[in-house]
Amino acid sequence: MPYSSKGQHGTYTSHQREGETVRETDARALLSCASRMEAARRPDSTEEDYVEALRHNQQLWTVFQICLTEPDNTLPKDVKLMLLNLSRYVDKVSFRALTEYNTDLLIGLININRQIAAGLSTGQKETKSPTSEEPPTPPPAPGSVMTTA
Repeated sequence: MPYSSKGQHGTYTSHQREGETVRETDARALLSCASRMEAARRPDSTEEDYVEALRHNQQLWTVFQICLTEPDNTLPKDVKLMLLNLSRYVDKVSFRALTEYNTDLLIGLININRQIAAGLSTGQKETKSPTSEEPPTPPPAPGSVMTTA
């Protein structure tokens, strides 16, 4: 495992499925939060559903913030800075959404989570070459948001 299961993100890593990469866990967590926020936008959802969906998403982004600032995180500096800036935006919109109870504010957060998850999923699958019996070497995939090794 590229980071320890102790401390702030121990709970997060305990949800990693067997055989799942850290990237896949990150993507699954982001999509889970996006689904919860989407459900909170439905007319039949409660205020409690809304608040819990936002808080769950904030907790995930807080874990990302912690991991992005760890000295042993190997993501390129520009990627870390971009994700940290994005996390500040997520915090700002989340706090505004909590105070205003405006389900339209969730749309941007949902889209951010889905876009980051899609980026984490890019390059995950190895494709077979039709002209060779050996599969091509997959391109190097960018690290997980939480990569620290």
